[in-house]
Amino acid sequence: MALKTIGYFRLLIYMRHFQSNTAPRNFRPKTKFSSIVALYNFDREIRLLTLNAIEKLEVALRTAISNPLAELHTPHWYLDPLHFDDHIKFHGVMSKIIKDAGAKKGLALTHYFDKYHAPVLPPIWLVCEKLTFGALSHFFAALRIDRRKVVGRYIWTYPEKLLVSWFHALNQVRNICAHQDRVWNNPISAFPPETHKAYSGDFAASTSFYSRAVVIQLLMKELGMNNWWRDSLRTLLQSCTHVDPKLHLGFPNGWDSRPVWA
Repeated sequence: MALKTIGYFRLLIYMRHFQSNTAPRNFRPKTKFSSIVALYNFDREIRLLTLNAIEKLEVALRTAISNPLAELHTPHWYLDPLHFDDHIKFHGVMSKIIKDAGAKKGLALTHYFDKYHAPVLPPIWLVCEKLTFGALSHFFAALRIDRRKVVGRYIWTYPEKLLVSWFHALNQVRNICAHQDRVWNNPISAFPPETHKAYSGDFAASTSFYSRAVVIQLLMKELGMNNWWRDSLRTLLQSCTHVDPKLHLGFPNGWDSRPVWA
């Protein structure tokens, strides 16, 4: 049934783990098909867990962009290019907003355009609800430094420069997970997260899933959810005997007792 519902090609990369490294790539003795499926299911579960965590951070970022600057500069502050780093970034953000708003995604946007004729675009909280996490991360990066500080400090205590890097890194991971690409045994070269000096050792393997997991942990801490992420990861990593957390995902030995996970 797994071959029928998952497909040979998708399972092939997980089969390689159970085959010899030289041609003709025979399966190692006592290899079971159920073990291949178990490894595939582990990868699927870690993708789903990661998406769950990033969703929580995405909602927090939407709120952080929406609330404090609206209180300081009106709900339509984003229409003023003075709030952005430069005009090129401003126009890039606005192009995305206009495109998504023009599609009238959902009842709230439709209601706004049916009832109001000015301003031409909806308030920031409605805009943020319609932007993807990738668009939100670019929106945040496009803001003037002082505006980014206001947004970042609404929830987090980390420097805005770190937050820009971390949101870009997490968006890359989110896209990998959302498109059913591999997390297991798959280095991530794009958008390596900038190192937090207090936890430099945890960022040493910049292409590892572990370094992204650390970013989630640090951001989750200030949402009061650090134990959920740590405990869920620990349980999942222990669930599949075919997974080597250090070799396949970059988790160091005793990772959950390191200070960043406290």
